[in-house]
Amino acid sequence: MPNQSSILTDDVAEIVTDLQLFQTIADEMERWLGSDSSGHDMAHAWRVFDVGVRLADIENANCDVVGAAALTHDVHRSLGADDEYVHPEDTLSEVRAILATTEFPAEHIADVLHCVEVHDEYDFRGIERPAETIEAEILRDADNLDAIGAVGIARNFAFTGVVGNPLWDPGEQEYSGLGHFHDKLYHLKDEMNTNTARSVAEKRHEFLELFEEQFKKEWSEEL
Repeated sequence: MPNQSSILTDDVAEIVTDLQLFQTIADEMERWLGSDSSGHDMAHAWRVFDVGVRLADIENANCDVVGAAALTHDVHRSLGADDEYVHPEDTLSEVRAILATTEFPAEHIADVLHCVEVHDEYDFRGIERPAETIEAEILRDADNLDAIGAVGIARNFAFTGVVGNPLWDPGEQEYSGLGHFHDKLYHLKDEMNTNTARSVAEKRHEFLELFEEQFKKEWSEEL
C-alpha cells in the first residue's frame, strides 16, 4: 500500500508539526482498518485528516490533536460482530494504546480521546455527548463533510453493499442506500460547527439533491 501521507497537499504537510508522527499513527491504524470496504478505511481517515487540519489551522485550534483524532476516530468500525454498532466511547482504551506506541505528546492524549468519543453524535438524533472543545467540533465537521458530496455518495453505497441493503426500495425509505440520504446525509449540512465547513457543506448538499433526482429518473427508466 502506498504511503498515504505522501499524497497530502503541500499546505497540509506544512501545517502539521511532524508528518512522520502521523504516518506512524496511521501505520498502527492500518491493523484495525486495513481490510475495510465500507468506506471507513484509511483513505477516509486521511481525507478527514486533510480537511480537519486545514479547518484547525483556520480556527486556530490544535492541529496535532485534530490530526491524531482524524486518523483514529473509526476504531469502533472494526469492532463488533454481525454489524453490531460499537460506540466510539467504548474504544478509547484502544485509541490510547495506539497513541502510546508513538511519540504523540502525552499531555494531548485526553484531548484526542474526547474528539473520538463525541465525533459520532448528531443534533438531529438528540445529542448525548456534546463536543466540549473546538478540536472535537472540527473533527465532527471534517468527518461529516466526507459523508456528503461525490465521495460521500460513493462511501454511502459502499456501506450499503457491505451491510446487505438494497440500492433503493421505493416502498420502504429506510434501510437502503438512497434512503440513507433522508435518514442521515441530508441532515449533515446543518450539523456543521465552523463557517468554512458550512460553506463546503452547502455545495456538497446540493450535489446530493442532484444525484437523487438523477437516480430516480434512471430508476424509473426515464429517457
